[in-house]
Amino acid sequence: MRRIISALLLLALLLSGCGGVSKEEYDAVVQERDALLAEAELQELQAQEASPNTVTVKVTGEFTATVRALIPDYVTDDETPRMAVVTLFQSTPFTLFGVDADRLEVGETYVFEVEMDRCQDITREEYESGSLLTPEIILPMYHPYIRISGFRLAEEKDCGLDSVHLEYELYES
Repeated sequence: MRRIISALLLLALLLSGCGGVSKEEYDAVVQERDALLAEAELQELQAQEASPNTVTVKVTGEFTATVRALIPDYVTDDETPRMAVVTLFQSTPFTLFGVDADRLEVGETYVFEVEMDRCQDITREEYESGSLLTPEIILPMYHPYIRISGFRLAEEKDCGLDSVHLEYELYES
């Protein structure tokens, strides 16, 4: 019994000896952390003032897509207006809203013109890279401010790998 009590007492002493950090050391680390955070915030503010993080743009241009299906828009009713399910060259299908689907034919390839009614703010990185400039991303992202303003039957020069000609039009304020 004495051995058990002695072992427990020794264990308690060992665990209490695994002490933490003194109050002075803790306060010094906290002050250093706060100074580094303040310095990082100041550098971030200076970087934002030197180069704004967002730019104001409108999307313009056109893209070539093949109509795969014409389906009803069930939001308004079960017949009209219809939506067009289209694909770019070797891509997955996506839906075009607000297009005059009665003038489209399934299986035909068209050049769709894009217009934006209102400017949008995007990050400078998105603007410079242009990585979001694909119809399947841009059209739902800026809905309802972006629309198909017109379309025409595609000619041979409009088809192929280089069939998306969308760009950001920069607006300086």
